[in-house]
Amino acid sequence: MSNKSKKATSGATDGGQQKLAKQRSHDYQDYSAFKVVLFYCSLIVFLPVVTFFVLKGFVLERFFTMSDIKVNIAAAVGAVAALHVSLGVYIYRAYFGGSKSSKED
Repeated sequence: MSNKSKKATSGATDGGQQKLAKQRSHDYQDYSAFKVVLFYCSLIVFLPVVTFFVLKGFVLERFFTMSDIKVNIAAAVGAVAALHVSLGVYIYRAYFGGSKSSKED
């Protein structure tokens, strides 16, 4: 009986270790996907805002003699362009890039 119990115990341990390794693999994939989504979300949110204020405060008001309304409009156009670029990069990555994802379930 002791041999049977040892085999059963070792088999259960191996199965538990395989299950744990599989769970860690899934956790790593989920964390990796979360990092990518968080990066692109922050890029989509913050890049246009930063672009607007950089264009308005540093570039357009200092180097060009434009009225305030024209400066605001030009900065808004730059922010919209930055938003489109960041969305385009996200869509490109989602469509063409990314790692090989295979479902095993």
